[in-house]
Amino acid sequence: MLRMRFYLYTSFVLLYIINLFATSEMLTYIQGGIGLVAVLFSIHNASRTYQLIGIIFASIGAGLFIIYDLPTNNLLPYMTSMGLLISLLYLIPFINHFMIVGKFDQSIYQLLQSNTHHLGSFYAKSYLTSYVLTLFIFLSMVPLSYQLVKDKTAHFNDRLTHEFGTRSILRPLATANAWSPIEVYIALVVGITGAYYLELLPVLLGFSLIMAAIDIGLGYTRYRSYQLTNESSHEERSQSQSWKHIGLLGLFLVLFVATAAITHNLLALEFFDAIIITIVPFTIVWALAINRLRTFIHYNREVWHQQLWTMQNFVMLLVPIGFFNEVVQDTGVFEPLLSQLSWLEEQPIWLFIFIFLSAVILAFAGFHPLVTLSLQGIVVTPFLDTISPLSVSVVMVISVVANDMTGTFNIPITMLNQYFKRNPYQLTLWNIGYALLFGAVGVGIALLFV
Repeated sequence: MLRMRFYLYTSFVLLYIINLFATSEMLTYIQGGIGLVAVLFSIHNASRTYQLIGIIFASIGAGLFIIYDLPTNNLLPYMTSMGLLISLLYLIPFINHFMIVGKFDQSIYQLLQSNTHHLGSFYAKSYLTSYVLTLFIFLSMVPLSYQLVKDKTAHFNDRLTHEFGTRSILRPLATANAWSPIEVYIALVVGITGAYYLELLPVLLGFSLIMAAIDIGLGYTRYRSYQLTNESSHEERSQSQSWKHIGLLGLFLVLFVATAAITHNLLALEFFDAIIITIVPFTIVWALAINRLRTFIHYNREVWHQQLWTMQNFVMLLVPIGFFNEVVQDTGVFEPLLSQLSWLEEQPIWLFIFIFLSAVILAFAGFHPLVTLSLQGIVVTPFLDTISPLSVSVVMVISVVANDMTGTFNIPITMLNQYFKRNPYQLTLWNIGYALLFGAVGVGIALLFV
């Protein structure tokens, strides 16, 4: 069963990549058939939440497909509509593994141990470290960052440690994901709105830097009265090497985006499609450059089976949602309802506020962010001819990544709360004020580009 899922997921991704160049209708049908079979093989081992969401969206989509008597030859192509996101999720671990094999995470952690005399300065370093790690190892940084925060704040009470950890780990996670070139939520938003990522990037990066500066300042001021013990000379000596590794990672990210942009222009691909075909060769070249190629290949072989446990959930979620979205688009079932919202064309601020608040409220109710984005996509699509797709994209991205720190039942809070053992709504409350500021700044920036 595990081997069959490996073959199904891999062939689905390979066919998606091949079809970027071949644009073959036959390959699309084959890929759709593989996607359908992959869902059937994923149902049993997917987590209960993903099973439920996938079955609900597949059932509603199938019902609409039958009621509106859509052509049966559309069925398999509908199964390929989320090929971009599935491919991105399948290949992103290559970057995570490069980070681990190169031992960059270990070097960066040293920065948390040097020249840190009070919790205020530790908050700034913890925030920046979590921010950098998010760009490369994503959710894997949560347990690693938590352990360091726990060790450094061991002599404080649990409430302070938990509040500090919640803010210094989840807030930079959301802030970094607001512009990350390999963030799947951004890829989905760009697919919905048709915005150009390289035009969106400087806006989102500027927003991210503004919010990082604000929160570091707030954290420094809030926690600077809590004193820490002095560090050893050995920890001081390690600081220079750690900064070199951060510089190298910065170069890695800049060159990665540049390589994807060049590939995007030379091959006339969508930017995130260029990202997909860039990831593997780029990480291999960098592993070779740091003399870790053999270790990199061996590590991928050793841990790749673990990736399948994540992929079965995403396949179970994304293929049915993609099917549902395609059916809804072709049937126009929501057009009468959406026509009642046409007044929002003249008042885009209310559309932006609706996008943000709906993302926050649905996250409180336990909706997966990909489900939220898909539902929002149905609402915003009619307005993209009159309201700037760039503005809509900015609000959608900022709204969905804000749930990395406030989504009560989202993965980041769930992971962190495995250590805290607190009511998850408490973690949300510690971040809700900053999240509202996060959204307000995002809406304000979006209005500048309407």
